[in-house]
Amino acid sequence: MSRRRLVQAVFAVVAACSVACAPAPERRADLGNLLAEDAVSGDGGLASPRADRVEIVAGVPNRGRDPAVVAIDVAGEGLCSGTLISPRLVLTARHCVSRTATLVACPPSGVQVFEDRAPGDLSILVGEDVVSARVAARGIGVLAPSGVTLCDADIAVIVLDEPIVAAKPLPLRKRGPAAGDYVRAVGFGKPGDADPSGTKLLREHVRVLSVSTAEFTVGEATCQGDSGGPALDEDTGEVLGVVSRGGPQCEGADVYNVYTRVDTYAWLMEEAFARVAEVEVEEKIDAGAKAPAAKAAKRGTKSKPPSDIGGPCETGSDCAAGICITDALPLGQGDRRYCSRPCGPGDRCPTRYHCKTMAGLTIGTSACLNVR
Repeated sequence: MSRRRLVQAVFAVVAACSVACAPAPERRADLGNLLAEDAVSGDGGLASPRADRVEIVAGVPNRGRDPAVVAIDVAGEGLCSGTLISPRLVLTARHCVSRTATLVACPPSGVQVFEDRAPGDLSILVGEDVVSARVAARGIGVLAPSGVTLCDADIAVIVLDEPIVAAKPLPLRKRGPAAGDYVRAVGFGKPGDADPSGTKLLREHVRVLSVSTAEFTVGEATCQGDSGGPALDEDTGEVLGVVSRGGPQCEGADVYNVYTRVDTYAWLMEEAFARVAEVEVEEKIDAGAKAPAAKAAKRGTKSKPPSDIGGPCETGSDCAAGICITDALPLGQGDRRYCSRPCGPGDRCPTRYHCKTMAGLTIGTSACLNVR
């Protein structure tokens, strides 16, 4: 989900009027078939590999690959996304937990945050779509920056009444991304402007376009429902940021997404972990136990998230990075199709894949080709 730059960003935020609480519009270009004519090689008459590429995709069903990404039902008025960073902590956007101005421009020209919502209005849903997902916990506290604007500060942590043990929490990266890095984006937002939200979608290999002190911008976008969802390090699974806003719509030209950087708010994360330790001590005392020593809240550990590279596909829209490769097998064995991703200088392919130009890609671009 990567698309944006420094312009006035107008986004929808959670308001009392049942507006979806994700101000980051998601965008997706036409799923045009870029298949070129088969190029025939001199190697036994086999057709050269070719690619079907979707230039911009809104994502594919997550299918359980990111269980720590959860949905947040905001008092039945809106939907946001969030990430478990501890069994009792959900990282999300501040506009998901507050009543805010309906239209927000950055840099701010006035008050954007009017009041905090009651933590009990925030229900955490675990599952792959909100229809079948179950309510696993509710909020009992919220930690967020104290200002009255969202620009550079659209981040919050929800403290839960019950630990969620169905998913391993994700770790936080201590340093922010750099322009040109690639991230993994996950959320429950709409695939496009006219589509419904509520299904967990994955978008891999999203390029970071620009970075500021507290935010970073990507070109592919998110949509209503994705707000608060994470940008993840593709190699370690660490959280780098949360979706704040986007514009001018969910799909089409000039779309972009802005994420609030997690490393900028490391102090807030530490406060949240400390608060969980306090809550657990208080609960044990209330249950009649002697006051125990506070234990550090459980945190996530690094691990490479699963990718669909090499997985089956028919077209680029089946793949999280938007590229489906057709590779000819020896005579009589047909073709094989598998998901791939873009590559280039400084953007190396996974093991057993080589970066190659091929039919179906625009001039100057390459994709990762499996070497058997």
